[in-house]
Amino acid sequence: MSWFARIEEACASFIERAFANMFPSDVEPAQIARKLVATMEARTQSGDNGTMSAPSRYAAYVHPSDYERLRTHRRYLEEEWSALLAEVALRVGITFSSPPSVQLREDGGTVLGAIEIGVLEDESSPEPEKSAVLVLRMATGMPPDGRYRLSRDLRVGRNTESEIFLVDPSVSRNHAVLELRGNQVVVRDTGSTNGTFVNGERIQLRTLRPGDRVAFGKTEMTVEAEDAP
Repeated sequence: MSWFARIEEACASFIERAFANMFPSDVEPAQIARKLVATMEARTQSGDNGTMSAPSRYAAYVHPSDYERLRTHRRYLEEEWSALLAEVALRVGITFSSPPSVQLREDGGTVLGAIEIGVLEDESSPEPEKSAVLVLRMATGMPPDGRYRLSRDLRVGRNTESEIFLVDPSVSRNHAVLELRGNQVVVRDTGSTNGTFVNGERIQLRTLRPGDRVAFGKTEMTVEAEDAP
């Protein structure tokens, strides 16, 4: 399958999954999603070592009337658009300097019904620091003494091949992944049945910080920082 075909397949399946039920007659969120992916694709650059990288921060500008109509769902939309960019990038091998993020903004200069996508300057997050390594410690679940150092990518699930193997029927076999991206750790739900939650909020993609509480189904863990040796 070609690079462009993989992008379109990821985009189409994600849009159907994320927006079809909530916005059955409202096509703007899906249009914004496709335009975001197109902008990311257009701004992707190839490195000397064959890697592909793209900007990680985007803004979707819409007319104030369109913004007001979408404002109630703004947080949901921003998270789903961000998760879409992460999923498409993962499928085709695009990397970011930080987890992708999208902001919905109103702009009086944008024509009603139109969408403008802007690329924002990447910002480096101070947490966690280079000298810190994050750890997941079991709070509720099995094994009770579970402690997982997040120094590499880890799979979470009931699959015995998972690096974080959880004995919990509410956890899917392939529930989530923890990805190391530069100095940050990102948790990404991989289509689990009962969801992945950070601080009580169901998420698709979220950067973890010390003090966060992460739940996979009914299994809950806390995020802690430890000094690297």
